[in-house]
Amino acid sequence: MAKVQKSKSTLQALAAVLQASPESDALVILGRLLDSLPIGFHVSDCDGAFRILYANRVWERWLGREKLPVTGKTLGEVFPTAERVGILKIMREVCVTGQPKHLKGFEFRELGLVERGNRGDTSRWDWEIYPLSGPTGSVTHLLNVILDVSEPRPRTSRPLTADRQAANRRREEASGVLRIFGIAPDPRADRGGEKLSEREYQVAELLAMGFTNAAIGQHLQVSPATVSSHVAHILSKLGFRSRAQVAAWVVGRRLERAEDRKSADARPSS
Repeated sequence: MAKVQKSKSTLQALAAVLQASPESDALVILGRLLDSLPIGFHVSDCDGAFRILYANRVWERWLGREKLPVTGKTLGEVFPTAERVGILKIMREVCVTGQPKHLKGFEFRELGLVERGNRGDTSRWDWEIYPLSGPTGSVTHLLNVILDVSEPRPRTSRPLTADRQAANRRREEASGVLRIFGIAPDPRADRGGEKLSEREYQVAELLAMGFTNAAIGQHLQVSPATVSSHVAHILSKLGFRSRAQVAAWVVGRRLERAEDRKSADARPSS
């Protein structure tokens, strides 16, 4: 099972934004989850230059080598046309108002060139910008979520319904990440989590760590078929459709439990 390694400084940046312990295993799982998704995530500060503190691995497929790594660069350095197309203006508004903004289906030629090559495809993107607040309640960072919504070329090998299903799955997976950052709470998932059995919790935890069904079976000394059954029950109970959504739920649950422990430790003893 391949592991995606994140630098300590990158995980510390996520820890600061999420107000979590840098030593938390949940951050490692979150980094691996974000790197596995075909969705662009990056976190920037709100100082006007919008320096990127964290970015997931998909940017390596969307940008040329001269732009990498994007972490540590300002948004203008990575995307020279960001001011002209209005992205920086919108980000400033989000920092001031604390209200999320979305750019839907716009052309951004600086993205996707590596993946598409010189085929001349028209690329369209949804760029979603969410405010992240610090302990005082003021906006300190921005979470940027970028999805490729380009129309696929007509082809007979894969129906358009499959492309639409894949797009819907990406949005569901993005929503799972938003819940981790406290942007999109899902009461349904919280209620469903209480119904998981102890074994299902174990399977969900291992699934979030990137284990395959076969590896989970070896770890728990059960058959892959039994694991598949557990995974199906987990997805049904949580109302999810993908393993990535379960992984996001596990990360959020771990972070919440860590926060509860920190709050309990901070209370004066009677």
